[in-house]
Amino acid sequence: MKKLLLLACAAFAFAACNDNDDETRFATENTKIVDGSMTGSNMHFLGTSTVVAADGGVYVDRQAEFEFAGLHDLTLYMHRTRFAATMPPQEMRLHKVSYTPGTGAALSFEAESLVPEMLLPNEAGGGHAWKPMAAYTLTQVEGSIDGVTCRVSFSCNVPRLGIYQVTYEGLLKE
Repeated sequence: MKKLLLLACAAFAFAACNDNDDETRFATENTKIVDGSMTGSNMHFLGTSTVVAADGGVYVDRQAEFEFAGLHDLTLYMHRTRFAATMPPQEMRLHKVSYTPGTGAALSFEAESLVPEMLLPNEAGGGHAWKPMAAYTLTQVEGSIDGVTCRVSFSCNVPRLGIYQVTYEGLLKE
């Protein structure tokens, strides 16, 4: 009976050690952009966001997740976005952004300024709603997707705290 119990424990331990479900898998090609245009399928990128504060401080988030959705224009979702270690993570999006088709699985976008939206508790009770945050307008917004690589950069002038320069680079998840 002891041998059977030990064998069962060993089999369980072996199975637990080989569990790859938590491992992030990255795509080797991007089929969600065809001839420079989005196909309507969401793209999830995992990468690094580097934020340089007005005082020179640097915050690096190595688990930053950006998501692109859309067809004729794009919506960029910045999941659990933070500009500093002490900032609570925020759900942000840039909604209905025009993009320029590239070649193959590539596109780019840029804007002098964009008003981000934040997902905030609904004041009317229950749930959450996207609310424009004009006080946090992003400037010098630039981004591109080239195959499986995404790059985004912008400046954000946070009231009473100063300007933050944000640079993101990520890889497409499967």
